[in-house]
Amino acid sequence: MSTSQMIHYAVANREILIPNFIVIATTLVLTLLLFAKPIEKSSWWAATAIPLASIIGSGFLVVAPILQMSMGVYAPFAMTGLVTVAYLIGAAIRFNIHHVEPKLAAGTLHPAPHTLEILSQWALAFAYVVSVTYYLALFGDFALRGVNVVNPILSHTITTAILIFIAVYGRYRGFNFLGRFEAVKLGIIGGLLAGLAYGNYHAWAQQLWHLPPVKEPTLHDWRIVLGMLIVVQGFETSRYLGDKFPPMLRIRTMRYAQWISAGIYIVYITLMLYYFNYPLPPEGQDTAIITLSRHVATVLPVMLLALALIAQFDAAIADAQGGAGLFEELSKRKITVNTGYIIIAVGGILIVWSSNIFQIITYASQAFAVYYMLQSMVAALTAAKHEDIPHRWPKFFGFALVASLAATVVIFGIPAGG
Repeated sequence: MSTSQMIHYAVANREILIPNFIVIATTLVLTLLLFAKPIEKSSWWAATAIPLASIIGSGFLVVAPILQMSMGVYAPFAMTGLVTVAYLIGAAIRFNIHHVEPKLAAGTLHPAPHTLEILSQWALAFAYVVSVTYYLALFGDFALRGVNVVNPILSHTITTAILIFIAVYGRYRGFNFLGRFEAVKLGIIGGLLAGLAYGNYHAWAQQLWHLPPVKEPTLHDWRIVLGMLIVVQGFETSRYLGDKFPPMLRIRTMRYAQWISAGIYIVYITLMLYYFNYPLPPEGQDTAIITLSRHVATVLPVMLLALALIAQFDAAIADAQGGAGLFEELSKRKITVNTGYIIIAVGGILIVWSSNIFQIITYASQAFAVYYMLQSMVAALTAAKHEDIPHRWPKFFGFALVASLAATVVIFGIPAGG
């Protein structure tokens, strides 16, 4: 081998090794940090991990390809808009934790917001059952795709087995390990972001960095963005964890979960802009980011496959916890949280073996948007009808505006491919 060939070989190896080292090292450091006893054993992390797990679920894997196709260079602005709307809706739900929950318990909530509260809970109950099933259906698909197998029957069987596990384990043990899954997931995401940051820097240093061609979004594209509110769904699980955590802790940790997830989503989409120059692979949107990630670091496709499996599983568990708590509240404690897991599993098994699951997912997305609209209306009417609410009229108008934003999603939002 000549000297020039040796130099070329060394440079090529360095360009492969450096991003892989950065990705792996960042993943390990962040994961070990989150596994530290003071964090792992803290109640604030446990209360943060549940909504955070649901927010950063399957949506994290599909959001970049969808925004690449629909918004192009405007993707970071669209993502910022989504997390902002989600945070405003979260403010309405935090208000309801603080003011509506005690009035419901005392039987003093005004009939108008009380009726809307019941309607919103039934909408969410339907959405939770379907979202848990959807996450686990994706889990089955990703697991089989990892070994190059495409078998719908086997995928449905895997999903059914995990639903049964959720019913049994939730019924008799409860789920107290979600923080550990979240630590691993955030570690991998941190590694991905570090790899993307290095890739952007390397492209800039080599004078190769450039934005993808500008794409002017159409009305249809904007409707897809509105429908993507489901991507940042999950913060509402804090509303139904009253059997585990006190109200003020749930309010504070819901904020933490939304702040952390918003930062991750915005940074992720911004760093992906350069990689939008690469053509999307021909496979479905759910695995496109795994294929694209090989341009960042050769180790990332395997790591993102692991992330996909963890994301589906812990998002399903988080929504199952929220759903089980919701069934207890809807039944006025005639149905326990433990029994709620069984209801979710039975409903999920019925759905997963139907041929219309993805059509039902579309309905579930709308159900989440309806729930957000109704919860914002509950907050607005509670502020208007109860004189003990401080600054009640500004809050009424603010939450009414948030309700109108959620209504816009209900009316105009469509799923990707819709």
